[in-house]
Amino acid sequence: MKILAFDTSSASGSIALTAGDRLVGETTVGSVGVHAEWLMESIDGFLKGLATSIHEVDLFALTTGPGSFTGLRIGVSTVKGLAWALRKPVVGVSTLEALAMNLPYSSAPVCPVLDARKREVYAAVFTPAGSRCERIVEDCAVTPQRLFEILSSAVDGPVVFLGNGLELYADDIKGKVKGAILAPRHLWYVRASNIARIAYRSRYSAAGAERISPVYRRKSEAELKKDAPKKSG
Repeated sequence: MKILAFDTSSASGSIALTAGDRLVGETTVGSVGVHAEWLMESIDGFLKGLATSIHEVDLFALTTGPGSFTGLRIGVSTVKGLAWALRKPVVGVSTLEALAMNLPYSSAPVCPVLDARKREVYAAVFTPAGSRCERIVEDCAVTPQRLFEILSSAVDGPVVFLGNGLELYADDIKGKVKGAILAPRHLWYVRASNIARIAYRSRYSAAGAERISPVYRRKSEAELKKDAPKKSG
């Protein structure tokens, strides 16, 4: 089974091709610019470099959130177009779970943290178990302070943090979480090979493209403005 996986959930981007549980190739870019301009061109060049046709792909996989609203929409729109045209199934994967799998053999719980803007983060907590991660805390959008409260009740001992949320909140984490360990920066990016590994395990629950949608974990800016009370004149 050939799986084409990709991530567009943040400023970085990643594409991978696997055959079963074997990695065929992967590319990860720290900052791709505009995902709408980068993704399809990069997929095409990536597959050509591997001498593989898009028609050989058996399953598509992608991160469906949480993450950048625009990035997630682009990823989902792209996979819908490819999967519908080729009549192939799709697996959607948690961005935070895929990120946590960058540390598969950590002896401490792993907390991926992504910048959600508005002084909030997207976060979850996992216990790595080699080829998979056991979830301790569900994906959520919370303030850093609320995350620290969650960690104090859910985890006993050191915690390893990774993700682009560290760019803003590394000092807060080190000051508020006893025994906090910050992963090296090169481990802060979602890798598409992890998405493919999760998808391979979940392949029997793959869905049609029409059932794939972004998972935002909070309301968009447009929704917040719509729900805000209108000022009386």
